[in-house]
Amino acid sequence: MSDPRPNIVLVMTDQHAARVLGASGDRFAQTPALDALAARGTRFENCYCPSPLCVPSRMAFLTGLEPHVSGVLGNDDYLRSDIPTIAHAMGAAGYECRLIGRMHFYGPDQHHGFASRPIGDIGPSWPGSGAPDIGPLTSARGNRGPELEGSGRGETSYQAYDHAVTDHAEREINDLIRQRDSTGRPFFALVSLFCPHPPYIAQPEDYDSVVQTGVPPVRLPPPAHRHPALAEWAAAGGVDAVSASAIGKSRAAYYALVRMIDRLAGRVLATIADRTDTVAIYTSDHGEALGERGLWWKSTFHEESVKVPLIISGGGFGQAAVDQRVTSLMDLSATLLGLSHARNLPGHTGRDLRDGATWPDQCMSSYYGGLMNIRTTNVRHRMIRQGRYKLCWYDGHDPQLFDLWQDPDELNDIAGQETEILATLTQDVLAGWSPDVIRRTQQVSQARTNLIRDWVARCTPDEPTRWHDPNPERNKLQ
Repeated sequence: MSDPRPNIVLVMTDQHAARVLGASGDRFAQTPALDALAARGTRFENCYCPSPLCVPSRMAFLTGLEPHVSGVLGNDDYLRSDIPTIAHAMGAAGYECRLIGRMHFYGPDQHHGFASRPIGDIGPSWPGSGAPDIGPLTSARGNRGPELEGSGRGETSYQAYDHAVTDHAEREINDLIRQRDSTGRPFFALVSLFCPHPPYIAQPEDYDSVVQTGVPPVRLPPPAHRHPALAEWAAAGGVDAVSASAIGKSRAAYYALVRMIDRLAGRVLATIADRTDTVAIYTSDHGEALGERGLWWKSTFHEESVKVPLIISGGGFGQAAVDQRVTSLMDLSATLLGLSHARNLPGHTGRDLRDGATWPDQCMSSYYGGLMNIRTTNVRHRMIRQGRYKLCWYDGHDPQLFDLWQDPDELNDIAGQETEILATLTQDVLAGWSPDVIRRTQQVSQARTNLIRDWVARCTPDEPTRWHDPNPERNKLQ
């Protein structure tokens, strides 16, 4: 008897804002493949990342553990190999699990339960072993305000990596399909692309198309008084010195990178287009501010940064449907476990998205600092979204409370007026989460990371799974 459980293909990107999607109502976004996926499935309107930063968000998705539970608080932190992931659970349930592309693992374990990884990461395997080499474009990497001046039309190793990942994904998924048809064994393929992550440099084909059709203007200008919890971060990132020219080039290139990843995701999804036994999913690890509120990149709890696209087609999800529930990437991983009939992961806090009857309409996200070369003091920030309200709690600063039904742009902080709601949500956001305990954890983690960085600098450990561009001369503006 054949196994009735579905195959699952998940395409994950890095830094794709939920709003920059045709299916989400952005008429400037050129995303026909993802829009078609949304027409075949369900788009989740209010999906949030567990942390608005790459490594903590991805590790929380894989484990179902919030960053303060797993210990992965920032981009330099390792996921311990004895913490099981969805790949361990799905593999134990009989699935063939393959990771194809980026996942931002640090340390010697570059698999974390995946049976194979045919192409490694473009990023470092160790803290301090260096960002991807983009040669003369390094000064345009895009992680500080002044670097945005180098945005525009060109080619980088980041794009080459995503094309290589897509080539591998097509081969691997076709191999998995043959295996399924031969043996009946279901598979899980996680295909992870690096773009539209900065640098904001896009290939001429995509950049020219976007410039021709245009991009939306910045809707939300810098506030007259930035919240103190964001002020240090904004100053360290130099966001207030970005010129109008750099804003225009960066936004155009970002939309062009989204156009590219849509095309690549479309190629991956085409491999399973005729498979009624396969669930297709698209998401990203966090969002992108893209100049809104005078902010860039991620690392805040504003909707632009903390909300992610999520589309699921197949597996019992409706067609051309929009789900308004408050959800999280950890709910997505719980759904993967449910679809595969795998056992739940210890401590997993996600909920299967197919269980609509008892949905609590709540999720958490947290941020502790650690955005590459924007160096600030360690922070302890946590957000709760509960129904219509969002509370942003900051250690050492006043909280912010927003009514997203009445104020979807988060312009009016109502913490001073809605004291009852503030008190209730504050109690919820602090439950099981101690800033003092986390502060001590951060101190130990920082000491460990400093030593590892010194070791990497002196000993240059091997990175056997790391991908290096065979044609680095491609890195130039055009």
